[in-house]
Amino acid sequence: MQCLLCPQQLSYNNNTSSMMRHFKAKHDGILETDYGEPQGTRRDPRTDVLSLNKHDLDQALVNLVVKDSQPCSIVEDRGFRDFVKKLDPSYALPSKQALKKMVDDRYQEEKADAQAQLREAEAVSLTVDLWTSADTRLAVACHYVLENSKLATVLLGVLPFPQNHGPTDVADAQRTLMAEWGLEGKVKCLVSDTTPAMVAAADDLALPHVECIAHALNGVVRRALDKTAGLKGLRRRAGEVVALFRSSAAAKEKLRSKQQKLALPVTKLVREESSRWTSTFLMLQSLLDARRAVGSALTALGAKVEPLSCDESETSAACLQVLKPFYTATVEMSEQKRVLGSMGIPLVKMLLLATEEVAEESDNVTAELLGQNLSAGLRREFDGLEENPVLSLATLLDPRFKTIGFRCQEKAQQAVQTLTAECAALVRPAADRPTERPVSTFCPPAFNLWKSLDDQASMVRTHSNATADATLEVQRYMTDPPLERSQDPLVYWKEHKNIYPHLFSLAKKHLCIPASSVPFERVFSKAGDVFSRKRNRLSPKAHEVHRHQEDPPLHQDEGERRNASFC
Repeated sequence: MQCLLCPQQLSYNNNTSSMMRHFKAKHDGILETDYGEPQGTRRDPRTDVLSLNKHDLDQALVNLVVKDSQPCSIVEDRGFRDFVKKLDPSYALPSKQALKKMVDDRYQEEKADAQAQLREAEAVSLTVDLWTSADTRLAVACHYVLENSKLATVLLGVLPFPQNHGPTDVADAQRTLMAEWGLEGKVKCLVSDTTPAMVAAADDLALPHVECIAHALNGVVRRALDKTAGLKGLRRRAGEVVALFRSSAAAKEKLRSKQQKLALPVTKLVREESSRWTSTFLMLQSLLDARRAVGSALTALGAKVEPLSCDESETSAACLQVLKPFYTATVEMSEQKRVLGSMGIPLVKMLLLATEEVAEESDNVTAELLGQNLSAGLRREFDGLEENPVLSLATLLDPRFKTIGFRCQEKAQQAVQTLTAECAALVRPAADRPTERPVSTFCPPAFNLWKSLDDQASMVRTHSNATADATLEVQRYMTDPPLERSQDPLVYWKEHKNIYPHLFSLAKKHLCIPASSVPFERVFSKAGDVFSRKRNRLSPKAHEVHRHQEDPPLHQDEGERRNASFC
């Protein structure tokens, strides 16, 4: 006979002695026999094992429903039930209502853990975005630094919103979430696009507003493309060629055949979308890469649409070189899960340098004009970026950038002065602050004519000492060589928290600020999966539970995420 818990074969001689010896030797933690119980009440070890397995399988089922956006009614589907029975005939699937409760229990557990972490956080920043569709929804995420100096993100909520909403509605929704999560007095800033409702909501909440740099760059490039003479006609001609090959199956097959014949990669042409300038970049790039195949296919088809001319192809190539730095920056911000706000100022600096260099080297008139429009747009959009106290201090406290991340060193030094003042406020010890002395009821204190002057002199000495200590700490930090750009600034601060204790405290407050809300918009990209055909009756509360667990409240590094489906 074989053991139910392991592959061990056991002998059977009309008694259970060999089985009991095996269980006590190999599975003592599972088989717990209480000899004080009546003989008929001893637990069956198989029941213990099945109970343990059922809990694990129940939790795996919760993960399936949450991660794959499955409806709780899946447990009633005949095919799924047959499949589970084949996998484990002993497992009893929970009912739909029981599964709903398990999902909600998981949410409550993870939410409580996240709230406990937020109570320990010194400062947080918020990312806010609106999804305007058939059902308008407002999503709010919170970013903060953990005690182990790692960045974390909590999805505070995805709330249903009225179609005709105003700044007050946006502010009230955020105020409600901040109160629910205990964030009053901890929010450092609010990151969003610059729609009037978002900006006015930040003013209503008395929070500093930081514009999402990805949205800002998208607007800069789109306006530059529309403004550049010569590009409008080129984009229209390119769009006609792409439309032919994407709308006709015969043209699409002919292009694929020509690409194979010319030993070119078989790729699809990209269609331009008005809302995203990157589609313009990819359209011109795809046409340029498949230029020979496109021309040959159009000739073979006898189409009325003509391929791009040599001059148009040269202009496309030159304009792509000008746009390349912006495309690289956009892809980098989209791929990263977190883009620190400290990157904003250095990124704009490098984009300006790269754009001016490429435009100067180009001998194409259209590309040169495009470069000028991009440079002018960058300066106009980000003119006051280096004066923003939130982002300027974040850049200084990022050991990869410090003052070299600034274009204007005068503004960099002003930021250093602000940082020194904030550091001095932390250096000033509480023990040196004047405290009230207990007054004896029986013996009134002797009159001191010089008390006011002495107290004032003591405060001046305290401020002077604090400023000197803060200046020294900031100067020592600034003279340290910068980190490699690929290194994690929070790891640096964890290793140097005892060397620069006050700057470490400030770094935790300023390096939790994201530069972009683009990674956060993945919340909305999955919303269609949540409201699928089988889940179209989800209540707002149920939707919030599923969104919290699909995009977990607790976002940590990949290796440190919780086993639960909650980043």
